[in-house]
Amino acid sequence: MADNTTAMLRVEKLEKRFGRVHALKGIDIVLDRPGVYGFLGPNGAGKTTTFKLIGGLLRPTSGRILIGNIDVRAETAKAVSRLGILFDQPAYYPYLTGRENLSVFNRWMGRDDQNRAGRLLDMVDLGGAGGRKVGGYSWGMKRRLGIAAALLGDPEILLLDEPTNGLDPAGIADMRKLLPRLAWEEGRTVLLSSHRMEEVSQICDHVTIINRGEIVASGSPAELSTGQPWIEIESPDVDMAARFLEESGLTDDIKRKSATVIEVLAAGKKPSAINALLVENGLEVTGIREKRESLEDIFFRLTGGVDDDR
Repeated sequence: MADNTTAMLRVEKLEKRFGRVHALKGIDIVLDRPGVYGFLGPNGAGKTTTFKLIGGLLRPTSGRILIGNIDVRAETAKAVSRLGILFDQPAYYPYLTGRENLSVFNRWMGRDDQNRAGRLLDMVDLGGAGGRKVGGYSWGMKRRLGIAAALLGDPEILLLDEPTNGLDPAGIADMRKLLPRLAWEEGRTVLLSSHRMEEVSQICDHVTIINRGEIVASGSPAELSTGQPWIEIESPDVDMAARFLEESGLTDDIKRKSATVIEVLAAGKKPSAINALLVENGLEVTGIREKRESLEDIFFRLTGGVDDDR
């Protein structure tokens, strides 16, 4: 774990109460280098509340947030000047072009770089659409324009709250290309919240999972997959195979996946050993392989897939 002099973002024992609702219960987060970090949790788990606290939009009940060495609560303006934030869908002037919208936002920030809007549009792959009115943009184009707006202050850290919400498959694919580029080519730290396992597993090397206001796990998907691997068995005699494995005492945990596929938890047993045992006892096996937990498996194991409305 990095110390305060090197951590780009450090959240320490952060608590937030809204009346009787204990939304955050002493969470800790450390981002110590550029990259794409996933912040996962069911809806209502505390993701957006955390982002608003980091961005200085809410005051914590207790705990502290450091951006670099700057305390967000003590020096809010100075700290959040190092952030770029995208919440939901930013408000745009629909009758202005994408470039004109960015130029307006740039002036609000007191910046006079007339070329920055064009450079940012190119960065988010909207260079060819910068002269079009935003009212005619697709939802995905507006999300990318929102990221361009978040980059206007040249932030070190980007906070993106559910950046792929509402996007079609093409828009999601565009976002998966864009975010790693912002991290690895631009040297930024991207923290994105999501409840979509597929997008996070494809672009994030480090994942923090929050549930009911508490951090329940943090690490790479490989580090979080601490359980025994499952063995997937395909057989036309799958019911007989399941009964045999259960009666032999090799497993008492069997998942039926389809009419011809089961998954079994057989600690310490390799697929080759299970295959040999089944075949020796007259059972046909058409396929067998070891199956590690996916990020989705890990998420549901740790959260139960609950969907709080907090």
